[in-house]
Amino acid sequence: MNGLLTGLLARRETSLIEEIEKLEKRIVHMENQADAECWLLKEDIRQAQFEADCKLIEEYEEGIRTGLPKEEILASLVNGALHRIKAPMQ
Repeated sequence: MNGLLTGLLARRETSLIEEIEKLEKRIVHMENQADAECWLLKEDIRQAQFEADCKLIEEYEEGIRTGLPKEEILASLVNGALHRIKAPMQ
């Protein structure tokens, strides 16, 4: 009887260890996936910042070409930036 209980407990323990190992692998997989998604989001943010910088430079160059005073160009750029900042908040 004692041997039977020991065997049952050993199988139960083995089963629990296997389940824990499966959960650990699943957690590691989920962490890796989250890291990859975070990296992709950071790249998206960098790309968006780059595109915004390019747009500002183009607007500045356009103002220079049209002969606007630098104060007007800068005021226009600041107003445009403020508008873009406020738009997502609304």
